[in-house]
Amino acid sequence: MKPTLTIRITVKERLSERLAAALDGMTLRRSGGATELFGEVVDHAQLHGLLTRIRDLGLELESVNVLSAHDAKESLHDHH
Repeated sequence: MKPTLTIRITVKERLSERLAAALDGMTLRRSGGATELFGEVVDHAQLHGLLTRIRDLGLELESVNVLSAHDAKESLHDHH
């Protein structure tokens, strides 16, 4: 099985659940006027596809981070 990358993408807008569903089932956390999207991608091609979708939806990208295994566990734990 190919290892996955856990990513955190931050956009400046507060996304609705419906809009987030268009982003490959990413988990979202709203904070202030921004939304953080967490999830796993299988490769950089899938990550670039997500970034293209964000662009096509007219969302303003703030940051993209590939998380270490430790950071990914903590970030995903914060959502539960």
